Amino acid sequence: MRRSTLRVRTATGAAGGLVLACVVQLTTGQVANSAPAPAGAPQSVIVVLADQLADAPAAKADSGHRHSRATATQDAVLARLGGPAPAKVKHFTLGNAFSATVTPAQAEALRHDPAVASVVPDAPVDLPDNPTPATAGGKAAPSTPKSLTADPGAICPSDPAKPLLEPEALTSIRAASTDGSASAADLADGSGVKVAFLADNMDPNYADFIRPDGSHVFSDYQDFSGDGPNTADSGAEAFGDASSIAAQGVVVHDLSQFVNQAHPLPPGCNIVVKGVAPGASLVGLNVFGGTATNSAVLQAIDYAVTVDHVDVINESLGLNQYPDYSMRNLFQVFNDNAVAAGVTVTTSSGDAGITSTIGSPATDPLVISAGATTDNRLYAQTSYAAFPFSNGKWISDNISALSSSGITQNGRTIDLVAPGEGNWADCSPAYAECRNFQTPPQPTDLESFGGTSESAPLTAGVAALVIHAYRGTHHGQSPSPALVKQLITSTTRDLGLPADEQGTGLLDARAAVEAALTSPGSTGAPVNVSSNITISKDQVTLTGAPGSTQSTGVKVTNVGTKKLTVATGTRTFVQRSTHTQNIAFGPTATPFPYYNGTTWRSQLVQFDVPANAQRLLARMAWTGGASKVVRLTLLAPDGTFVANSRPQGGAASANYANVDVRSPRAGTWTAVLYSSTDTHGYTGNITLATDTQRTQTVGTVSPATFTLNPGQSKNVTVKLPTPASGGDATYSTTFASSDGHKTSMSAVMRSLIPTDGNGRFGGTITGGNARAVSPAQTFSYEFDVPKGKKDLSVAVQLADAGTVVDGVLVDPNGELADVNSNVFLGDGGDLLQGDTIQMTDAAPLPGRWQLVIVVQNPVAGDALEQPFTGRVTFDKASVKANGLPTSASTKLPAGSTLKVPVKVRNTGVEPIAVGVDPRTNDQQVLQPNVIQGQTELPLPTPGADEPIYLAPPDTSSLTVATSSTLPAQVELQSSAAGIDVLGDLKAAQNGSTVSVATVSEKKGYISKGIWFGSVQEIGPFGPDGAPSGHVSYTQSMTTAGFDPSVTSSTGDPFDLAIDPNGTGGTPTTINPGQTATIMVTIKPSGARGTVVRGHLNLVTVPVLPTGNTGLPFYGTGEVISALPYAYKVG
Repeated sequence: MRRSTLRVRTATGAAGGLVLACVVQLTTGQVANSAPAPAGAPQSVIVVLADQLADAPAAKADSGHRHSRATATQDAVLARLGGPAPAKVKHFTLGNAFSATVTPAQAEALRHDPAVASVVPDAPVDLPDNPTPATAGGKAAPSTPKSLTADPGAICPSDPAKPLLEPEALTSIRAASTDGSASAADLADGSGVKVAFLADNMDPNYADFIRPDGSHVFSDYQDFSGDGPNTADSGAEAFGDASSIAAQGVVVHDLSQFVNQAHPLPPGCNIVVKGVAPGASLVGLNVFGGTATNSAVLQAIDYAVTVDHVDVINESLGLNQYPDYSMRNLFQVFNDNAVAAGVTVTTSSGDAGITSTIGSPATDPLVISAGATTDNRLYAQTSYAAFPFSNGKWISDNISALSSSGITQNGRTIDLVAPGEGNWADCSPAYAECRNFQTPPQPTDLESFGGTSESAPLTAGVAALVIHAYRGTHHGQSPSPALVKQLITSTTRDLGLPADEQGTGLLDARAAVEAALTSPGSTGAPVNVSSNITISKDQVTLTGAPGSTQSTGVKVTNVGTKKLTVATGTRTFVQRSTHTQNIAFGPTATPFPYYNGTTWRSQLVQFDVPANAQRLLARMAWTGGASKVVRLTLLAPDGTFVANSRPQGGAASANYANVDVRSPRAGTWTAVLYSSTDTHGYTGNITLATDTQRTQTVGTVSPATFTLNPGQSKNVTVKLPTPASGGDATYSTTFASSDGHKTSMSAVMRSLIPTDGNGRFGGTITGGNARAVSPAQTFSYEFDVPKGKKDLSVAVQLADAGTVVDGVLVDPNGELADVNSNVFLGDGGDLLQGDTIQMTDAAPLPGRWQLVIVVQNPVAGDALEQPFTGRVTFDKASVKANGLPTSASTKLPAGSTLKVPVKVRNTGVEPIAVGVDPRTNDQQVLQPNVIQGQTELPLPTPGADEPIYLAPPDTSSLTVATSSTLPAQVELQSSAAGIDVLGDLKAAQNGSTVSVATVSEKKGYISKGIWFGSVQEIGPFGPDGAPSGHVSYTQSMTTAGFDPSVTSSTGDPFDLAIDPNGTGGTPTTINPGQTATIMVTIKPSGARGTVVRGHLNLVTVPVLPTGNTGLPFYGTGEVISALPYAYKVG
């Protein structure tokens, strides 16, 4: 059950006496580029234009027009340059950009050209771990989920010669049926549609990917990881993706050979695995290997679009990064350009839980992002999740506890949900991850596959069905990706759950195909299809002042063949009942054999659910430290298995769990608490809360009802309130048609933190599920900074010092202005953890800022809820330097010594370790120091050896260039991975062995702190994998000069940025409300009459660890205040 990150990098060196904590990097493959040119020499640059020609997509049929438009707009920019004609000009089409060799003056002119988005020296991923069948005609799922019985005919066939059809997801989303009810399989199978997926390695010639007529499902399979296409070290993700989309159902699997000996099934418990779109062709692209980087992902996307000309790309991968949406994240740029080229992109949201943990690229509004619902038949078959405590029945269609959902930093949520908990997929015994549940595990031809990594390819399969169906009734024309997304999201089934958990609702393959068949322009559809409506938006983000009312318009269209009446509504949730129990777990716990034969202990706890509850939210917390895991399973009053907590950390504990149930039955429920009996088992107190809610309307929708003839549309106005204080809320707007279908539109309501008043905000920390490289929980806020502010301060007060919490400040450029946490440097140099977070930025850029509060796994676990409060203020810094010269009229003799006491008062809420970073006012091109890693490396490159840089304050650009013996692409990634720029892919694909990546700002500065460099060879690769070679790194940065004539008693915490012998100084720790004096010494040098101008940056220590279970990992350091100085050498 995985949604994977590419690679984890660990920084192990020391910086200023501080050991760098574990860094998880979504390492990105990058093309090797040449070294930076000396000052005044010509520069090789990549110029990305602001106009990406959205009206001229890079579709295969229209590629010539886009090429002409792109070349013309690029030539217009080049024509405006003075001086010699740029050399080595190369035009690009998929992205509207060009590369050229220009003079420094021309490069500067390009940066100021309003038609240019960015100028970068020669330059444009993670992987994851039941709804009841609806009736024909697109009916909504029943308000109370239907029970399915685990009798022999339900989990094993009564006749082994007639295997059960798996996965259960097929019937959950009405892609296929086993009882004769209507399904998408009656209307389309994806024939003629080509679907690519990005995953790991697999065998494309496995028997279930060969059709009964002998033709192959895979039209192409390539390796971009560098390991080669024939490795067998993983396989679970790729087999799961391929099976979900297009498995043929010809291989018979006997579950009795898969389950553990402690939970036997009768011999001949046979199943077959079939994909949603068995007629589709597959393109498998391996992007995950021992040395693969993000470049491998970009290369694979480019290959899928420009070489294989696919119709759909599935990406069950991603990362929780900060910021999570940026046009300088080239993964997003490539996806957007793929969409512009006519390719539908489906993505998994992540497996970190419902507490706002959606990862990129699922944050991109142009893709289809999928969360996960439950399918529980596999649990009945394998005895997973304490299923034997049930009565043998199960229900599905609830939100999986592992499903990443909630609200993103840019105010979005997931688009829909699809099964992602417990389904079968093909596998091959030759692959390392294809193992059964026996003791000991044995190689097998089957795997238990799930997580949003399953939800996404199921959605990709439905996209293939929609394209197939649309072509069949629209003269062979393909629907645009936007139309595919609209047809799919408009026909989901509303589950009646919160918008930020379900999106629009549960994927419905039958309804989506029906809508495609009858969509405007149809030549005629089968008579037995239902009529459906489409909604012009699947979600909206409305921002305003706290407590304001915001409105939006949405168009509802009848795309069916008969008249429909539509009823609209809104939904939010209010409390119905609350109940909390404190349980002593362990003394009375009963041992039982878990699904894998190991011994666990269990304890049953009962609680009551009142009548008319529409949602049950069960939560538990325990003080398990880092590795004591407890699981939770819920049983309905009659013993039916309903849901389980699905922790994702393995042996790592979250100390928190939650389970969400829709339309719970009234009566006495049973909670099964269970934990292992080994060293990771838990004994002690558990707090269990079982709260119920009911729905109520919010805001208004107008009109409330209306009737639409076929093809007719109606504009609907939705008015909803923003939260009473800074932060987010989500609501659903529902649309129910007379043909029995009900769907919804999500609304994220964001209140800006008011900065013309008290600037207060807050939230409540609960916890996550311990998913690796993921947050436990996030909270996103926005606020406006007026012009002319001297400094920005954000203070956060936590209820519990036992949980590591980070604060991330993102400026209007999308740069990290500050990353800090409640981990601070104590007086003795030790790292301490408190209950406050202080973030500061001197001279903040005016405009809209983002603030993200990131809760790291695990939470303390001593309470279910930990409220926090915060405040945004301005001009609070208190720094005085009496005697500091500030005028050129002040003369200081060369060789003299001037000592200036600088008094710094801590006006924040957290201790700060402060030093002095003395800088000149002029920007200089300097050589960054590699604080960890090497600059001469073999290809393929071990991730731990790749270079790491430290960007100091006042840095406007950072460039990393590589020169390699083989074509390769360089990458430069910010510490929290939100900015990710690479060298020119096309140049590398055309044989260039020089690659350059640059991050720069025209106004303001780039993110302070850690930056990562990496490089990736160009694929696809043959059987031997990536060839061996060598790469050399060079680097430069444009930053304020370091003034050697100024020293201080604390030293400079950023001296490591340029000085290999830097120490990071000995910063002084100042507690809140206290004042410290730092002695600054100025020793003028230079010719008499020389005017010196500079500034003293009062800075905090960079690279402090901010938690090691998920990004951002490191603090950036802060500029508290900048004191100008000036004098004339006398």
